[in-house]
Amino acid sequence: MGQEKTAVVIGAGPYGLSSAAHIKSKGIQTYVFGKPMEFWQNMPSEMYLKSSWSALNISDHAGKYSLNRFAKYSGIAKQEPVPLQIFLNYGNWFQQRVVPDVDQTYVQFLAKDSKEFHLDLADGRSIKASAVIVATGISSFAYIPDFASHLPYALASHNQAHKDFSQFKQKKVIVAGSGQSALESAALLHEADASVEIISRGPISWIDRRLYRYTGPAKRLFYPPSDVGPPGVNWLVAFPLLFRRFSDEVRRSLDERAVRPAGAPWLRNKVEGKVTCTENTSILAATEHGERLHLKLSDGTARDVDHIILGTGYRANINTLKFIDPSLLLKIQEHNGSPVLNEWFESSIPQLHFAGALAGYAFGPLCRFVVGSKVAASQIARHLEREL
Repeated sequence: MGQEKTAVVIGAGPYGLSSAAHIKSKGIQTYVFGKPMEFWQNMPSEMYLKSSWSALNISDHAGKYSLNRFAKYSGIAKQEPVPLQIFLNYGNWFQQRVVPDVDQTYVQFLAKDSKEFHLDLADGRSIKASAVIVATGISSFAYIPDFASHLPYALASHNQAHKDFSQFKQKKVIVAGSGQSALESAALLHEADASVEIISRGPISWIDRRLYRYTGPAKRLFYPPSDVGPPGVNWLVAFPLLFRRFSDEVRRSLDERAVRPAGAPWLRNKVEGKVTCTENTSILAATEHGERLHLKLSDGTARDVDHIILGTGYRANINTLKFIDPSLLLKIQEHNGSPVLNEWFESSIPQLHFAGALAGYAFGPLCRFVVGSKVAASQIARHLEREL
């Protein structure tokens, strides 16, 4: 398998598929390892996506396999919010046509000698590569707050662990968090006949998209197709190659303003009046109490519940990627867990690239969304075409 001018993509979600599509278009032998759209496959089937239709294109070099083209091929109408199932079907359609040779084996170990990369696979095979693109998604970055770190899965779990919430019927459940994933989990729990309370450290906010709904074609003055962040900020974060030129302080400020915890407007009527919301309150401690959970809150009250769902988001950190050889990991220059990347999404290890959330420190919040896959894939492919 190993040969000169061989690239390996680790991951087969939107970033992995986009990277492979662009690299293959340069005539470079490309191998992709991972289960296609696995993270998305494990989401509750009833979910809708926060991203708008225009921001859900997986990227191929010629732009032939857009969500619009899939909709036309499938005979479905553009719709917002976008149902998860439509995006899943689109992802599978893209993969089968553009990257049909995905190898659904996991990479267990990645190392490098003076000449090339060495990868060990879960089925016992090994492969060598000239370049490696890490596009493993966000599942390994699920954030577990300190108060819940000692709790068993039976009592506390991150929301990404649940494809459905039927097991919580007639149960008393707390959802911690105030972002889209927390709010939608709470709505789905309510629909599954659970007794639900959201506990949020800050206020619960809802995205206001009146300019998007009521300005017709002029909406693109306020919302770029990437559609990440509020008007004004969204244009500043829409161009990752420009974003990386800002100072650390400006990048950090823009990132915070672009992705503040908030729920999509269509979700609001599924939460308000249906789910108890306790805002501006922190969970101070959580202890097992028989088969239930006892929570102490910052407002002086307490809760006894059957389970807590942690809608606490994700914090990208390269050190959580256990398949990377520790000696290689030590050589990767990083900043607070994020690899330091050049304009080609290349780390301090030549030909080792990172696409997706781990590129967010350098390239901004677009890297946390499907829409960011185009610039990452095109930059990486251009670089490999020149260097390999």
